[in-house]
Amino acid sequence: MNKKKFIGLLVFIVFSCSKTGDNSPPDNLISPDQMSMVMLDIILMKNIKRESYNVLEKKDLLVAEYLYEKYGIDSAQLASSQSYYAKNPKEYLPIFKKIKMKLNKLNDSIQQTMRIREE
Repeated sequence: MNKKKFIGLLVFIVFSCSKTGDNSPPDNLISPDQMSMVMLDIILMKNIKRESYNVLEKKDLLVAEYLYEKYGIDSAQLASSQSYYAKNPKEYLPIFKKIKMKLNKLNDSIQQTMRIREE
């Protein structure tokens, strides 16, 4: 990690963890379980778009509206939930742990499929 990225990350953490303003949860807070699923989908969608897997003709499906419909949320609810969790890192940590666990399971499944195909 280069110095600029590290400093940027450090600044983000300092400001995210500060206890300024109202840290009460919004009325429409997305639950931690659902938030982990939404964020996992966001991560997967961004990586699919970035890597340009053979989905160029289906790129229109990889949009925020898909997430809103799938999870029954809207952009304001997602933004307010992300803001709340970012201001409360102790509440965000379990979400990230679930995401990491799900990504590891996906990776293991892909690796196993690749081994089977090689045999």
